[in-house]
Parts: sequence; C-alpha cells; structure tokens
Amino acid sequence: MMIFFIEEKRPNETGNLLIYLHYFILFGLSLITVSLKFISEENANSIFAISCLYGGMFLFYIGLTIAVRYNKPQYNSINKLNLFSWIITLVMGYVISLLMPQLFVITCCTAIISLFNAEMKVRLLYKY
Repeated sequence: MMIFFIEEKRPNETGNLLIYLHYFILFGLSLITVSLKFISEENANSIFAISCLYGGMFLFYIGLTIAVRYNKPQYNSINKLNLFSWIITLVMGYVISLLMPQLFVITCCTAIISLFNAEMKVRLLYKY
C-alpha cells in the first residue's frame, strides 16, 4: 500500500539494516501483545505489564525511525519535534499508567497516545 514511499534502487546497499530494523518492530509488537494479556490478569505484576507495553511501543517507534532511511529522499527526513513528541508522550503515558494501574486508564491512555503518535507520523508523511 505504501510502497511508493520506499527508495528501491540504492547503490551499494545490501539491505541488511532493513532486515535487522524489523527486529525492533517485531519485538516491540510481541512485547505489546504479551503485555495486553498480562494487564488484564489480576495476579500479574502491573509494573511489569505496563513496562512491557511501553517498552514494546518504544521499540516499535525505534524501528519506524530507523526505517526512515529507506524512504525516498523527499520522505526520509526525521522531524526532531515529532521524535521528541513521541518520546514525551510515551513517558507521560508510562507515568500515568504506573500511577493509575487500572485496566480502563491504561487502555485509554495507551490508545490516545498511539492515535496521537500515528497522526503525527501520517501528517509528516503526507505533508509533501
């Protein structure tokens, strides 16, 4: 669907970095999936589950940020304000979730942060 953003012809490029950056995305999504199961469990350690959730989101965003290198030149700049905003929103969500570890609060906070960060990413890509 978004193949037109990717620069396919790169000289002297083996694609190894592209392979390895997907590990960040894969591990991030795996941590998010595991944490969603743990968060709803009453016996689970909420600090561990919340840390897995936000650690997974952080790994996912690292993978997306590294992948920018493979975008076409008009799309491959990293906006420092957006990067800073992603980090700040993740930290804020993590702190709020730790202070109020109820399932509803964690779910709403994480959903709002995810939508906000996705909106920033889409706005950055489509401003060109």
